[in-house]
Amino acid sequence: MSDEDRVDFREGVLLFNAGDYWESHEAWEQVWKRHSEPSRVFLQALIQTAAAYHQLNRGIYHGVVKHFRNAETKLRPFPNPFLGLQTQPVKDALIAGISEAERLGADGIGDFDPSLVVELTYDPST
Repeated sequence: MSDEDRVDFREGVLLFNAGDYWESHEAWEQVWKRHSEPSRVFLQALIQTAAAYHQLNRGIYHGVVKHFRNAETKLRPFPNPFLGLQTQPVKDALIAGISEAERLGADGIGDFDPSLVVELTYDPST
C-alpha cells in the first residue's frame, strides 16, 4: 500500500471504530479505487461490513443481512492479519451478526446485541 493508501485505510479504521460507518465506507472506497485484486476484494468486504452496520443503525433488516453475508463471503479467504488488519475478529463478528439478525428478524432488528459489533484492530507493521 502507498502512504496515501495507509492514511486513508487508517482513517477508515478510526471512523469505523468510532461508529461512523458511512464515513469509514467512504475512506476505504478511496483506497479501493486505487487498488487491483486481491486487495480490492478485501477492501470491498470491509466496505460491505461498514454498510451492514450503517444499515443496522438505520434499522434496515434486509440491508444488514445482505451486507453481512456478502462481506463474510469476500473476507473468508483472507489470512489473519491482512494489510495490517486482524481479520479473524471481523470474520467472527460477521458470522455472529448474520445469526443475530436472522434470529431477530425484520421486526426485531432494533434489538441487535451491540456487543456483537466488532472493533477493528489495525497494525500497519503486520
